Amino acid sequence: MKTLLYNSKVFLKADKFTEAVGFDSENGKIVFTGKNIDALKRDYDVSIDLGGKLVIPAFTEGHAHLVKGAMVKAELNLRNAATRSGFANAIDAYRKNLKPGGWIYGGYFSETNFTEDFIINRDFLDEICPDIPLVISRLDLHSAVANSLAVKLSGVESKINYFAEDELITDSGGRLTGELKERAAFFVFSFIPELSSSDKKRILLNQIKYLYTLGITAVTDISLREDLDLYKLLFEEELLNLRINSVVPFQEFHNIENYKNEFSCFPLIRFGSFKAFYDGALSSESGLFKKPFIGSEYKGHRTDFVQSGGFRSAGIEIDKAGYQMIVHAIGDQAVSEVLDFARELASLNGNRDRRFRIEHAQHIDKSDIHRFKEYGVIASVQPSHLFVDAKTAVKKLASPESTHICKDIIKEGGVVCFGTDFPVASESPFETIYYAMTRRAKGFPGGFMPEYALSINECFEAYTINNAYASFEEKNRGSITTGKSADIVVLDADLFSVPAEEIKNAAAEMTFLGGERVF
Repeated sequence: MKTLLYNSKVFLKADKFTEAVGFDSENGKIVFTGKNIDALKRDYDVSIDLGGKLVIPAFTEGHAHLVKGAMVKAELNLRNAATRSGFANAIDAYRKNLKPGGWIYGGYFSETNFTEDFIINRDFLDEICPDIPLVISRLDLHSAVANSLAVKLSGVESKINYFAEDELITDSGGRLTGELKERAAFFVFSFIPELSSSDKKRILLNQIKYLYTLGITAVTDISLREDLDLYKLLFEEELLNLRINSVVPFQEFHNIENYKNEFSCFPLIRFGSFKAFYDGALSSESGLFKKPFIGSEYKGHRTDFVQSGGFRSAGIEIDKAGYQMIVHAIGDQAVSEVLDFARELASLNGNRDRRFRIEHAQHIDKSDIHRFKEYGVIASVQPSHLFVDAKTAVKKLASPESTHICKDIIKEGGVVCFGTDFPVASESPFETIYYAMTRRAKGFPGGFMPEYALSINECFEAYTINNAYASFEEKNRGSITTGKSADIVVLDADLFSVPAEEIKNAAAEMTFLGGERVF
């Protein structure tokens, strides 16, 4: 079916618009862009007068854990909990609907929200819930806190010598506080009972439908094997209608051809990228920084994979084979060392269009800004993290001015793409754009370092064409251009003219994927 959207404000590129766009669901392509007067309605099965509404390329979520995020939204929600009673009430409400034998998990709390002075530890959780295993994550997903029953059932106490001192936290008497970081947290999570396949399918499909309401038709997904199994099941049942750029761990390099063959019948999913963690996160003080955290001599750490040499050896092999790498780096020292590695790859394996990505690039030393453009490294950033990062950076870092400064990369001609790291932050591109444009972080109503605020044009570019570029798909999608995929969104607000405060509440009115209306 051929569809024409006319009498609209069609965004083509920065400060350039037209009035109409036509597309064909048979081939999934855009067939016309131009003036209303040049659009021949007789050539279309459906013509829609949009009354001047804004039409944009569909958003790509540039960094998400899609299955994890969907499941998280069905879990305990403590994102806005700010008081002792807030925690207690949310946990009590959640347990009322818990099936026998279940665990209470989720949470995703942040101390930056607290309006009372209290500490989340096993004793605090035991007071609220001593009889059901309970483990709650911080918002960064790199640390968690467990109650005594969860500690007992997981057996983590007997593994104390297996984890580093900064992963399994003890008090002055050697007793576990219940706080778990990195590997210790994932160890305890592994004891949480699995959801059924039918529950997972239902939850994921509901999440994808919600993405459509946000104008999202494509996701760069950090995929685990179990995620791929769920995708495959839904693809086989012709239920999964979303473009997925699947990024798998470095350790899966030798399985990549098997993945490609296994999913060769499903054109909406592609493989070609590998991810590794270079450091941890800011809030858990596991990110790697050039200066110690305030009040400490500790600067964070490199992951075991990096320390062991596995990261470097695997990375060289992956790059030599022509694949893309995306590397998690939060601290300014981690970002600097990953940039060094990107430069080393060029000297070892030759110059090519590798589009090496640094995920998060949350803190950057000013001396490293120019190297993104120079080495062709993409900064894959999540502006909505600024909401909590700004306050945390000021509290923990000697140099908080390194925080979320991707505007300087853009000024130098480097490529920046946007995502949310869902479920670490809301999957809403409108919230992301709001924080990128206003930098109104918690505790900074006038904006945290507002000189780094981005324009709406820069935000749209980062969320559309740059995300397509970051996955080698810019020739096929990412802009409203004749011949490209008809992934198109009609918005309920003109983001070029509404006050910034209204942007975060915007939504899609219509979403088209390959020319077919999915919302």
